[in-house]
Amino acid sequence: MKQLHLIRHAKSSWEHPELSDHQRPLNARGRQAAPLAGRAMHAEIEVGGRETPQFFVSTAQRARETFDGLTVGWPILGEQVSNYDDALYTFDETDLIDWIAAADDGLDSIALIGHNPAMTELANFLCPTLALSNLPTAGWLWFCLDDDSWDASVRSSGKGHCHTLYTPKSGKLL
Repeated sequence: MKQLHLIRHAKSSWEHPELSDHQRPLNARGRQAAPLAGRAMHAEIEVGGRETPQFFVSTAQRARETFDGLTVGWPILGEQVSNYDDALYTFDETDLIDWIAAADDGLDSIALIGHNPAMTELANFLCPTLALSNLPTAGWLWFCLDDDSWDASVRSSGKGHCHTLYTPKSGKLL
């Protein structure tokens, strides 16, 4: 069984319009929300005795800063080698499906920090009953996938079971 964690980057700043989309940092709300998500993940995963996922992060500044914020709320993540990947700077769910399908089957638990609409669309593809209209910034979804390979887990719709949905705004695990 595979575990897939989808984290949308925290709220980004539009204060500097001269910056490219890739260079935009987090705003104050985003810097506050990322550690909250990290604490929620720590409580559900590490304290719950589950395997800490291997994190893969979009190279966008806001995604990188989101990972840094998660480590404030979940300090053990700071010991992980950061896996930044340009391929995760995408807004297309098909790109994410292809990326996950090619993931190392030796990893049973992975976490992706990325962007909408790709994250929301992927979530709804994996679990259509979720019917998520929008994964909020710094939102976290944890899916359990029944197959033993990443490729088999993500190539067909409906293969995911949503274990956890967390949003910093609600402060609740759903």
